[in-house]
Amino acid sequence: MTSATPIARQAYGIYAVLCAGFLASQFYRVSNAVIAPELMRELSITPEAMGFVTGIFFLVFAAAQLPVGVLLDRYGLRRTMSGLFLIAVFGSIVFALAEDVVWLTIGRGLMGLGCAAGLMGSLVAISRWFEPARFAPLISLLYTLGGAGFLLATTPLAWIAAGSGWRSAFWMMAGLTALLAMLLYAVVRDRPSSSTESADEAHETLGQVLLGMCTVFGNRQLWLICAIQFVNYGTVLSVAGLWAGPYLNDVHSLDGVTRGNVLLALNIAMLVGVMTFSAVERWLNTRKWTIFGGGCISAITLLILALYPQLNLWTATSLLILFALSSAYIMLIHAHARAVLPDHIVGRGLTLQNLAVFLGVFVLQWATGFIVGGFDAPDGIAPVDAYQTLFAFLAGVTVVALCIYVWIQDVSVRGEAAPKTAKG
Repeated sequence: MTSATPIARQAYGIYAVLCAGFLASQFYRVSNAVIAPELMRELSITPEAMGFVTGIFFLVFAAAQLPVGVLLDRYGLRRTMSGLFLIAVFGSIVFALAEDVVWLTIGRGLMGLGCAAGLMGSLVAISRWFEPARFAPLISLLYTLGGAGFLLATTPLAWIAAGSGWRSAFWMMAGLTALLAMLLYAVVRDRPSSSTESADEAHETLGQVLLGMCTVFGNRQLWLICAIQFVNYGTVLSVAGLWAGPYLNDVHSLDGVTRGNVLLALNIAMLVGVMTFSAVERWLNTRKWTIFGGGCISAITLLILALYPQLNLWTATSLLILFALSSAYIMLIHAHARAVLPDHIVGRGLTLQNLAVFLGVFVLQWATGFIVGGFDAPDGIAPVDAYQTLFAFLAGVTVVALCIYVWIQDVSVRGEAAPKTAKG
C-alpha cells in the first residue's frame, strides 16, 4: 500500500486520528489512580467500593468486546468508533457530576462502553491499511503515542485536581472526547478504496456472523493467548492504575502531586517498555519467549515488593518502575493474537482476546480491593501488610498465566502474515 502515495497519506492520517482517540481511552482507564485518595475521602468510599468503581470501566469494556467485534466487522470502523465515543462523553459528564458511589459507577461504566472500540478498532484499521509485517511495530507505536493519555492522568490530573478539583478535569475530557468523536467520523475510513477484499464482506448474514464466532471460539491458540491477556494488563492497572497511588499515600505518606509524579514515571516506563519489547522481539525473532521473559521479570519484581515490607521510598519507586517497564508486552500479545487469526474474523478474534484483557482487569482490581479492605485501616490508612498481600497475589496469578501461555505455538516475527482462510 505504501507504493500508492495518496493511499499512504490517507493511511497515516487515519493512523494519527486513531492515536489521538486512543489517548482519551488511556486517560479514562487510569485516571482513578491519582484521585482515588481524594475520592475516598470526599465521598466516603471504602477500598472495596473504590476497587469496584475503578474496575467497572473494565467490566463494561469487556462485556462490550464481542458485540463491538461484530459491529467492526459488519458496520465498519467509522460509525462504530465515533458513535461509541459519544457515549464516553456522556460518561465523563456523569462522573464529573457524581455525588455518590452509584453515580461514579454509572459514569465509569459509560466511559468503559464508550472506549470499547478505541484499541480494537485501531488494530483492525492497521491490519487493513498496512502490510502484515508492520502490524506489531505500528501497534506498539500506537500504544506509545496514545499513551500520552496515561501521562495526562498523572501529574497534570493531580495539578488540576489540586487547583480546581477533579471534577473540572472530567469536564475538560468530555469536551476533548466530543471533538475526537467528530474527528473519527470525518477522517477514518474502513479500508483503502483499492482493497481487493470482497465488497460484501462488511454485510455478512446472521448465519455468517455466527459461523465466524464459532471459528473464533474454536481457535485453541487464541485461548492460550487469552490466559496471559487475562492477567497481564490486569496486574499493570491494579498497580499503576489503582493501588500505586494509595500505596504511596499510605506507606510512604506522599501528597497528591508527588504521587502524580511517581505515577508519571511509571507510565513513562510503560511507554518506553512497549517500544523496547517491540525492538527486542524483532532482535530475538521470537514473540513467545519475549513475552514470557517480560512476565517472569514482572512477577519477580512483585515478589520483591511483597517480601520486603521496609523498603525505602527510592527502592520501592524503582521497583514499581521496573515492574511497569517489564510488564509492557501487551502489544506483543495483541500481535500474537492477530497472527493466529484469519482475515475475515479479525475484528471478532481481536475483541475476544481483548475481552479477556478487560475482564481480567475488572476481576483483579475488584479482588485487590477486597485484599486491601480486609486489613484494619485506622484513619483510612491501610497497613503495609495489605499491600504486601496484594503484590504477592498479583505475582502468583502472573506465574499461573505464564505456565498456561508457554504451551502456545511461536510465530515468525520477520515477514509474518496472518492466516487466510475461505469465508464460511
